[in-house]
Amino acid sequence: MKKYILTLSIIASAFAFQSCSKDDPTPEIDQEEVGSATLVFTEVEAEAHDDHFHYHDIANAEKDSIKFSGEKFLPPVGAHMHLEVGKAYRFELKVTDFAGRPSQSTFVERADQHFAFLLNIPKDALAVSYADVNKAGDKVKVGVTGYIRVLKQTESFNFRYVMRHLNPGVKESINTTTDIFNADFNKFGGANDLDLKFELHLVDGDHDGHDH
Repeated sequence: MKKYILTLSIIASAFAFQSCSKDDPTPEIDQEEVGSATLVFTEVEAEAHDDHFHYHDIANAEKDSIKFSGEKFLPPVGAHMHLEVGKAYRFELKVTDFAGRPSQSTFVERADQHFAFLLNIPKDALAVSYADVNKAGDKVKVGVTGYIRVLKQTESFNFRYVMRHLNPGVKESINTTTDIFNADFNKFGGANDLDLKFELHLVDGDHDGHDH
């Protein structure tokens, strides 16, 4: 009997070691458990400072959002957004669980394991910088919060926002400025926590007759 119990104990220990040694991470928030995700865009003022910009809130600022829900996290049918050339916007990812509790802070507090990629954007159409701050007040670059400057007019395109959950140590290989638009994001080992898509149109200031 003692020999039998000892054998089971050895097998259980070996299984536990194997389980804890997996290279692929399990996302803290996977799409089967998230209740909703929303991308919010708010117009801000961009102030140039040498080689970078400072951003300031605007009174009664224009704000638009796209909400994603359902098993595949699709936007509403026909959902689209227009951003104007020459303007700047703050974008924010809002995530809730099925109880309606905000969950996006998970990505920021574990900044070493997360990074957002913005894809399908026409060349030189947008300038983007990330502006995340964790609970300790430290600046981190994740992509839950950031700023967009619209540089040129484009036809409508399918904007894609991917929040990547990275394997340990992978974040160090990412250039958090130039890799934002990297279409080869899968080379950065890990799994996607979120993969959100919607139609985006970059328009000039004279573009009339559209709905936000």
